[in-house]
Amino acid sequence: MIQVIHRALDILELVSRERNKEFGLGEIADSLGLNHGTCANIIKTLVTREYLKQSGKKRGYKLGSKSYYLTGNYSHKKELLRFAVEPMISLRDKLNESCILAVRKENMRITLHKELSTQELQVITSGVEKNVYLTSTGRIILAFLKPADRDNFIQRYGLPKEMWPEVRNEADLIMELEKIKDEQLAIHFDGKHIVGIGVPIYKDNEVIASLGVYLPEVRFTYNAQEKIFLELKKTAQLISKGITKEQV
Repeated sequence: MIQVIHRALDILELVSRERNKEFGLGEIADSLGLNHGTCANIIKTLVTREYLKQSGKKRGYKLGSKSYYLTGNYSHKKELLRFAVEPMISLRDKLNESCILAVRKENMRITLHKELSTQELQVITSGVEKNVYLTSTGRIILAFLKPADRDNFIQRYGLPKEMWPEVRNEADLIMELEKIKDEQLAIHFDGKHIVGIGVPIYKDNEVIASLGVYLPEVRFTYNAQEKIFLELKKTAQLISKGITKEQV
């Protein structure tokens, strides 16, 4: 048996018993009878792989997003819906356009919630989850991965190829993702006269989801764009503030 794997699983099991508590390094090591240096190295790896997370320097540790993905319980889903639904309804009414709340699972964009507009001409989605490369909300989440996680993602799932025509190689992909990250905004034209706009949702300075608006290209006029960008970012900030405030 590989001892370090057992120790890593022991740490995850300990932290999972109280999911809202932040466990200190010393507390974890002493509870499991581990050497503090050994425990610190294992925790560092678990944080890098997102099975644990640390909300700030010298803070304790909690379960990370990958721990939730293993069971299909998308991280923060309950609190996301709690703080997102009402602002999404308000966003839909202000823009009279459909909006979506999404997370990532592996290489797929997973829809948590939708609010549909009342426009006569509107986008009707199939409900089938899509590859992250194919959506603005998916690209936003991908853009905020840590460099090591982004590299692992590319190695595992490959380049977008025809899903992102502007991207011809890995350097192009990284450049496009960095641009999205800098602008805090992703825009995707799907080739079927539909445009999607996505922005990040944060918790503890970590992007945990994305908020998007999608509409027919014919309504994505120059005059409409400024209002869409403004209201979408304001709504995402409101949701992020609600989630973060919950932890105070």
